Amino acid sequence: MRAAALLLLLAAFLAATPQAAAQAVPGVHSEEMERAIARARRTLPAFWERVRANEPSETGYAVKIVASDQHGAEHLWMSRPRMRGGRLVGTIDTQPRIVRSLRQGQELPINQDAIIDWMYFRNGRIVGNETGRAMIRHLPREEAEKMLKLYE
Repeated sequence: MRAAALLLLLAAFLAATPQAAAQAVPGVHSEEMERAIARARRTLPAFWERVRANEPSETGYAVKIVASDQHGAEHLWMSRPRMRGGRLVGTIDTQPRIVRSLRQGQELPINQDAIIDWMYFRNGRIVGNETGRAMIRHLPREEAEKMLKLYE
């Protein structure tokens, strides 16, 4: 049963297109989110370079995926992306609210094509997180200004 659930999840990961991923964020125009996802995917090789460099000033490496099951779909951040046994794996950062077949702290294999965003911290400031940047402009002005100061 558990293996079947993981296979369904992996199939959903494989199907994650910018268009499908954009639909998983209510309140943000899908074209705007599609552009953010495209930017993140285009710059993913630079992210992997930073992960390999493992600089002391850079921490908190994470990738965002779209997960889905029979209850729906949502974006999930996965921390500590790493190679294990020749496969890319990560750990789910937060408790999924929609996808009930997954749980916080669970380690899963990640299909590179399923990654819709990435981020890390350099000297305490956010690098990447294109989907988060796309959502900032929908915040009240004062809150948006505070959020933008967190980015490099």
